[in-house]
Amino acid sequence: MNLLYLLPGAFFAPVIHEFVKARVSAKLGDLTPAKNGFITWNPFRFFEPIGFFLMLFFQVGWGQPVTTSPFYYRDKRKGIILTYTAPMVANLLVGMVAIFLANNVLAGLVPWQANLVLLHFGTLNIRLAAFNLIPVFPMAANKLLHLFVSPETSMRLNHYEKPLQILLFLLLVFNVVEMVVGPISMIFIRAVW
Repeated sequence: MNLLYLLPGAFFAPVIHEFVKARVSAKLGDLTPAKNGFITWNPFRFFEPIGFFLMLFFQVGWGQPVTTSPFYYRDKRKGIILTYTAPMVANLLVGMVAIFLANNVLAGLVPWQANLVLLHFGTLNIRLAAFNLIPVFPMAANKLLHLFVSPETSMRLNHYEKPLQILLFLLLVFNVVEMVVGPISMIFIRAVW
């Protein structure tokens, strides 16, 4: 039953993240999201099965990564920062509003099942924002990290991208990622509770 309450959040939290990334990058002049069909209101365009499965069972995951090209940005550094921080901020704000509504506005006004869906929806959005602070592809912090390291270090990180992804997956399965995501998420959840 708990999985049923998690379904909307597991589906829509990554969709919100990738949708915002596509829109912000396009707004900054990037033609790549439109070329790849990401400037759309169709949520299934942002669906990624493995990321959805992880969201459902581990409460962290990802959507279909939106490809962006910083070469279109007038200010490359600022463009990358905006493109990759805006989705995290969006998830965080959506999550906090959902939890606030479920706990402080709608409690007692809607069936408890609907309230529980909204609480899970909010929680998963906040957890996704926290998860994206881990600097491993496809997380947002990975792109931001490359702005602050030398070109040599950036190339080295790209070289180890696949092993780092496997390591992240193993740390996720063995609940180590929860030691990072859990406490960060709880700060924001408690703030609006």
